[in-house]
Amino acid sequence: MTRRVAADGLHGVLRWADERNFHHHLLVAAILGVAVGLVATAFRVVWLFLKHHLWSALPQLYWRVAVSTAAGLLIGGILYRTFYPGALSALVQQFHREGHVPIEENVPVVPVGLVGLVAGQNAGPEGVMSVVGGSFGTKIAELFGFESSTKLLTLAGMGAGFGAILGAPIGGALLWLELPHKRGLEYYEAVVPTFVASFAGYLTEVLLGGMELFPAWRASTLVPVEPWQLVAAIGVGCVCVPFGFAYTQTFAFVGRLFNRWSPAVYVRTTLAGLGIGVLGYALPLTYFYGGSKMNVLLSETLSLEVLLLTLAGTMVAAALTIHGNWLGGLIIPHMFMGALVGQAAALVVPSLPPTFAMLAGMAAFNSVVTATPLSSALIAIALTDGASITPIFLASLIAFVGSPGLQFLEAAAPRNESPNFHVGDD
Repeated sequence: MTRRVAADGLHGVLRWADERNFHHHLLVAAILGVAVGLVATAFRVVWLFLKHHLWSALPQLYWRVAVSTAAGLLIGGILYRTFYPGALSALVQQFHREGHVPIEENVPVVPVGLVGLVAGQNAGPEGVMSVVGGSFGTKIAELFGFESSTKLLTLAGMGAGFGAILGAPIGGALLWLELPHKRGLEYYEAVVPTFVASFAGYLTEVLLGGMELFPAWRASTLVPVEPWQLVAAIGVGCVCVPFGFAYTQTFAFVGRLFNRWSPAVYVRTTLAGLGIGVLGYALPLTYFYGGSKMNVLLSETLSLEVLLLTLAGTMVAAALTIHGNWLGGLIIPHMFMGALVGQAAALVVPSLPPTFAMLAGMAAFNSVVTATPLSSALIAIALTDGASITPIFLASLIAFVGSPGLQFLEAAAPRNESPNFHVGDD
């Protein structure tokens, strides 16, 4: 009896210590999110300021070739003098292998990402802020003495960076919980801290810059849900699978060309810039990363030929951006590709509403190529002010289930820690 009471008492103390430790993690995650939000706000303000003034002075399309080529040379110079930190797959590999992101990676990532975004790259700011957030998470774990929780806070920081810069705190947080793995959410201990960090970063940006800082795609909400919408969502999800396969093959082919030749980094970045600029001149909607041109697609009806050419050009531009050692994220470009697929499907099936097809395509296409069905749907919903929630989720899940063989992100791997790995002597 005495032993049982003593054991119960010990278990109670351990539970109390574990809960206290967990709430300390949440407090640190909130501090992390605020820090990431401050940097994300400053980054966005500078980026939009430079982009507006540059392209207001150079409105003609032919300037895109010169600007992107010059930007490629500048990016190459920065990487030559510092180092190339790698693309998204390298970040995921580093997370699995080492569990941290060194703060030094921001030295090339921030200026290269800024130059690329101003100069029309087909990759978004979420890649830059994922690195910034991850490195901040690593540093804050060190500063607060949470060494055993470095991996958890690094993951929370990456989710915060993604959610804050896009204005999608739920989907952004969830994406970095889904993305590193092939079978969904494995670091369940990181779910709440990552959401806390993501919302802290998002609220910081809202307080500093207001809601106008975030991209909003003007899509009308389609309610109530009707049976035809569910059938259409399934159809769009299925259609995105072969296009997703074509994209992964295109992406890999461009990568093989660069790697087989293996030019110096400044040659690689300059050629990528030239290619991005030429595509931007010939197919205007392939230029920039997707968020700024989504409303053009939502408000205009393009011919099937233009849509398919733009889709092919965007696939190549995205591959040139990443394999050409420009830095950024591909989630929003993937959604733009999905929107193109959706609008093309609406032209082939006249009874299919274009806006609805585009919304379903956004989530479905990204779900196919990144294997993130939940966050893909949530990001599309957040950036379209909650349009068509149930059909978008359905399209995303159908696309994910229908594409088990695609390996766009080969670095995805299962976790190698036991449950509650973060509970140590902190």
